Amino acid sequence: MKEYTLSVDCCSAWTTLGLAEDEKVRGEINIDAGKNQSALLPGLLQHFLKAFSLTPEDISLFSVVTGPGSFTGIKVGISFVTFLAWAAGKSIVPLSSLECMAFEKIRRSGGLAASVLWGGGGKVYGGLFKGEGDTLPPLSLFRSGSFTPELFLEAFSGTKLRHQDVFWLTDAPEKVAPLFPSFGGSFEKIIPTGSATVELTRRHKGRARSAFEIHADYFRDPDLG
Repeated sequence: MKEYTLSVDCCSAWTTLGLAEDEKVRGEINIDAGKNQSALLPGLLQHFLKAFSLTPEDISLFSVVTGPGSFTGIKVGISFVTFLAWAAGKSIVPLSSLECMAFEKIRRSGGLAASVLWGGGGKVYGGLFKGEGDTLPPLSLFRSGSFTPELFLEAFSGTKLRHQDVFWLTDAPEKVAPLFPSFGGSFEKIIPTGSATVELTRRHKGRARSAFEIHADYFRDPDLG
């Protein structure tokens, strides 16, 4: 019997859906939905699954990106996926947007990736990840979280890696780069895709849990709102 995996990511302005059949990625939808995520998501999913002659009841495993990212987008994604999984009696794999961003870059070529999301209040959400081959998820080299730019670079320095050995990734170079005036490298803008997210889901199957155990990861300090 075939096993279908569905991923949903609404953590940024982009809404992405990914579908895998057993270990093979079958399709994706990536759309800049902006503030229309809650209105568009049900229709997008319906048409996406219909293209493969599937319904939500045919999905064996769901995943949702739980943050950090857009406060509203996180709530939309989690609410939508937890309802689908609960109704179908299926489990959910929670994913980090920081890990998804890194995986988007290093899933094919391997290497190291620093994911830096703009957080407001002069802070960022950040993490550092190492590619672990074709079957394992990336390895986190220090605990992801909310940082001032200075503290993030301090955490990076603790790994003894060189800046030039790492892919520096962000969702908003125009906002993030000015926060690192002493940084000698440049930030590459990464747009999330459903194919990468659903592939990462397959590598994190052991992380699956019930719909009632899924929680948002805002990583928000009080001064971030």
